Amino acid sequence: MAVNENVKKVEAQPVEEKPTLPDTKEGRLVKLILEKAPYAEGNVRRERRVEFKVPVERIHEFLELASETFEMLIQISVVDWLKENEFELVYQLWSVSESVHAFVRTRVPRENAKLPTMMDIWPVAETYEREAHEFFGIVFEGNPRLGPFILEPREYEKHPFRKDFNTLSYVKIIYGEGFDRYDESKTNYVI
Repeated sequence: MAVNENVKKVEAQPVEEKPTLPDTKEGRLVKLILEKAPYAEGNVRRERRVEFKVPVERIHEFLELASETFEMLIQISVVDWLKENEFELVYQLWSVSESVHAFVRTRVPRENAKLPTMMDIWPVAETYEREAHEFFGIVFEGNPRLGPFILEPREYEKHPFRKDFNTLSYVKIIYGEGFDRYDESKTNYVI
């Protein structure tokens, strides 16, 4: 039997194995959700704490699915990854029935950051989305109340929680060039 020398040996590519989930309440919960949402990644962080990573284009679909188990939206927080030019949104959920806390993470580009609102799933999302919009400039499509919320109107478009926000420059614009960082006695910071 002749061997064709033109045929190259195909090296076996290492198969990326998904982390195995523990045989616990949390592990079974993550496995159940991932079976319905194979596009997501999930793991157990510790007892009563699970975590998911979801592509931004599927975040609404995933959270709608997750709401079957996680009845409460606790918070939406934002991390500004300036060097990666992305915002990471972390939806913190609580399952009353299972007593499990979930972190659902998704990333969106900083420029023209847009996500769908989650108000149709959890009405309380309105408040958290308004806050993220005001402080980071993220638009939540479908939220009718995006607008001045906590900041004064002159501050509204500045998005002061972005890492590239220059606080000292802003203070000088608002209070003038003569504004000093210290009070008269130079002992206490003003800002």
